[in-house]
Amino acid sequence: MTVMERFSIMLGMHSNREIIRTWGRQQLATDLGVPKERVRGWERWDSLPASYWRELLNKAPERNIDISGDLLIDIAARD
Repeated sequence: MTVMERFSIMLGMHSNREIIRTWGRQQLATDLGVPKERVRGWERWDSLPASYWRELLNKAPERNIDISGDLLIDIAARD
């Protein structure tokens, strides 16, 4: 079983879009200090720019969202 498969089973998240939907567009925008429209664009394109990953990983525990750098890397590697 690959790392991605293990995380997908544990988290139920297979894409950036699912991370955004789990987090919530407005809350993610607030947490990252970006406009909600930008997050909506990321969701549409199934993208989370790597320049935001560190902040995303720092804020995730506050939102009880269990993501990791490995998950973000695995998702990005599929693109």
